[in-house]
Amino acid sequence: MKLIKEEKISKEITGKYSCDFVFPEDGLYLIEIIASAKSWWQNIKSRRTFFEDDDIFLYLDNQEITTSRYTKKDASSAWNGNELCGLEKTVVIAVSLSKGKHIIDLKPDQSPYLKSLAISKIEEKDKISYIPKNNNPAERSSGRSWLSYIILDLFITKLSISTKVDKNGRDDDDLKLLINGEIQKNENSKSHRDWYWCGKILRGNDKTFTKDINSKNKQFNLDLYSDETPLLRNIEIGIKSEETKRIPTVDNPLWTGDFGDDADEILLARLIFGEAGGEPRETKIWVAWSVINRTKANSWWPRTIRGAILQPGQYDPFKPSEDPRSIYQKIINPLGYEGVGTTDKKSWYECYQIARDVISGEINNPTTATHIHGIGVTRDWFEKNVVPKGKFLKKIGNTYFYWSPN
Repeated sequence: MKLIKEEKISKEITGKYSCDFVFPEDGLYLIEIIASAKSWWQNIKSRRTFFEDDDIFLYLDNQEITTSRYTKKDASSAWNGNELCGLEKTVVIAVSLSKGKHIIDLKPDQSPYLKSLAISKIEEKDKISYIPKNNNPAERSSGRSWLSYIILDLFITKLSISTKVDKNGRDDDDLKLLINGEIQKNENSKSHRDWYWCGKILRGNDKTFTKDINSKNKQFNLDLYSDETPLLRNIEIGIKSEETKRIPTVDNPLWTGDFGDDADEILLARLIFGEAGGEPRETKIWVAWSVINRTKANSWWPRTIRGAILQPGQYDPFKPSEDPRSIYQKIINPLGYEGVGTTDKKSWYECYQIARDVISGEINNPTTATHIHGIGVTRDWFEKNVVPKGKFLKKIGNTYFYWSPN
C-alpha cells in the first residue's frame, strides 16, 4: 500500500468540503476518511441547533456513496450523528479509478467534525490488506457504528477479518459484523448472538472471520459495530484481477465506443460542448438544465440524464458522422479532435464543471426550457414544426430556448 495523499483536517465543517486528486495512471485505490458527528440531544445541550443531529453525506466523482440501505435522508448519511453521538467513525472505500482527476465531496448537515482523509494506491494484485492506524481501538461506547468498508465494482474472492476483544471488569468488548446488511451470527451459545466477536468468551484472544465470496457486486458493504473498545487487527479482501475497462474522465474523455461507459456528468458535458461549446457560460447552463427539465417533465422523455440525451433523434451532436470536422467527432474526443485549440480545451473543462455542478445542484435551475436550437434553423420554422404547443423563452448568444410539453 503506497500513500498518495493525506490531509489532517481536524475541524468542524459547515459547508461542502472537496478534495481533488489527480492519478498519473489507472489503478486500484483505497480511500480512508475519519469523522465524527453529534446527536440532536448533544446539539441541544450545547445550544448549537434544536432537534437536528450532525450528518455527513459522501460523494465520489459526484456519485453518492452510502453505508446504509435506507432511503430516508438522515439514515443514508455516511456519518449519522444520532448513531455516533460525537464518536469517530472510519469509512473506507476500495475502488478502481482511471488516470486523471477525481474528486471527493463531503456535504455536511449542521456542524460535524472532519478529522482526516487519506488516499493510497493498492500495489498487490490479488488482495487488499487494510490495517487501521487511527481510530483503532474504537472509542468507548455501548454499541454503535465504528467502521464501514465499501468495495466498489470489484470481483471479491474471499474475506478475512481479524480482531481482538477482551473482558474489561464487569463489561466486555464486543464487535458486530454486517455483510451487505446481514448480521453474521456467533455460533457460541454462551456469547451474544449478534456479536461475532465476544470479549467474555475470547478474553483478549484474537479471532478471525473468514468467508468465501467469489462474486462481483456494484457495491459490497462491510460494517463493524463496536461495544466498548475492540481492536481491529486487519481486514483482507481477496480480489480477482479482471481486464480493466477504461472509463472516460474529464482529463481523458476519449469515447470508448460505448456511451454507456460515460458517467452522467461526462455525457452531459459532451452535449453541452456539442451544443454550446463556443457560447457564453449562461448558454451552457441553460443547455444543461434543459436536459434535466426533460427528465422531470413527466412526458415521453426518459427519466434519466443518460436516457434523455441518448434518446434517438433528439440531439444533433450525437448523430454519428465520420467527417473529422463534424460536431460528433468533437464530442467523442473533446481534447483531441482535428483542429482542437487551447480555447476549445478550456471550453471542454468549463462544460464538464457546469455539468457536474448542475447534476449536484450547485447551480440553480434558471429556466423551464426543454428544447434548443442554434442558427442552423429559424425560430419560425422551429416553432411551427418542432414545438407547436410550446413557447419561446430566450435567445442567449446564438442559441434559442423553448418550453414545450412534448
